[in-house]
Amino acid sequence: MSKHTWAYIWTIFLIGIICTAQAVLTGSYADIQWLTFISLTVLASLAQLYVAEAPNHVAYFATPIFVFAGLLLLEPWQFVILVVVYQTIEWAKERMNDGHRLRDWYIQPFNIATDIIAGSAARWIYAHMTMSLQPLSGLAPVLIGAVAALVFVIINHALLGYALVLARGRTLRETGMLGAENMISDMILLLQGYAIAILWELNPWLILPALSPLVLIYRALKVPILEQEAQTDEKTGLLNPRYFNRRFEEEFARAQRFRRPLGLIMADLDYLRNVNNTYGHVAGDIVIAGMGRIIGEMIRESDFAGRFGGEEFAIVLPETGPAQANVIAERIRAAVEAAQFEVSTSAKPIQVTMSLGVRCQPGESQSTTDLVEAADQAMYQAKQAGRNRVVGAPVLIDASQSVLTGS
Repeated sequence: MSKHTWAYIWTIFLIGIICTAQAVLTGSYADIQWLTFISLTVLASLAQLYVAEAPNHVAYFATPIFVFAGLLLLEPWQFVILVVVYQTIEWAKERMNDGHRLRDWYIQPFNIATDIIAGSAARWIYAHMTMSLQPLSGLAPVLIGAVAALVFVIINHALLGYALVLARGRTLRETGMLGAENMISDMILLLQGYAIAILWELNPWLILPALSPLVLIYRALKVPILEQEAQTDEKTGLLNPRYFNRRFEEEFARAQRFRRPLGLIMADLDYLRNVNNTYGHVAGDIVIAGMGRIIGEMIRESDFAGRFGGEEFAIVLPETGPAQANVIAERIRAAVEAAQFEVSTSAKPIQVTMSLGVRCQPGESQSTTDLVEAADQAMYQAKQAGRNRVVGAPVLIDASQSVLTGS
């Protein structure tokens, strides 16, 4: 990663440490409600272990409910411990399952720091608004809780989103961290956490019926997951050819009908046969799976990708002209070149490269087949030119220097 990225990560670590020190030094240690602390810590940890995964690999955790309830009910130092415990348990689970999400050492400490920073800001807002609006009545308590929850969500998402901007070269919009879908879902969970805190103070047993809808949510999310499994390639997690073609046809027809730009990237791994022959087919499968992960991370929420045969991939870019499509293709190429894959048959991580061809509409293509053939030809030109490169879509400039969409 760049020096700028590391500087940002260490800055967040430092701010998190300062907030933790303040929580330890200013917190009360008399009349500690140990039952509340232990219960919420256990509930947050269990919630983090059970993920409800929606389509497009969006994971939902009930953890924010108990984190926000802990923020309101516990001493600041207890809240810090709650965050550290549940995040550490998630890290241990990933290590035991040999997962890839938290492989880099700095990810979980960064997540812990962002939770502590967002929690400190939300607690300060909650405390000061509560003092300022005394006596509390009517909607005032609800508004205070909602404002505190909004502050937590905005800070948490902004800190994580900017990290993705630096680490992956995306715009903040492309990360989706400040998108309405992500913000609203977390906001609703935090508001439920506020309700849990109120009920806990009345009678802890009241949280049982209040949490029962979570069972229905988890079960409801299973249905689209089953549908998605029928639409995706098992090895890469990208769309399988049948479903990809259907979506491609729909997007191409829409672009033609409304005269909107549409980009297509055809990508092929370089010398995968050498990987199979040298390190075995298991290593080849690991590389193929890694390609699916990298492509999924590099494209935007509006884009979709599919696996075309053994080591060839196709990526559709709605509302995208040549200039932006070329940038996305180059970003994918660079990410593939930088990736390292650990395989049991090699003492060192192996690396691969990818050749990509880009073509866009409007242009000469009259069908999806024409556009695929055009992008395929560009991809083979990249192969012939030495591989590990992008042959981009032509960008036409008119006399007034305005960029036109070309094929």
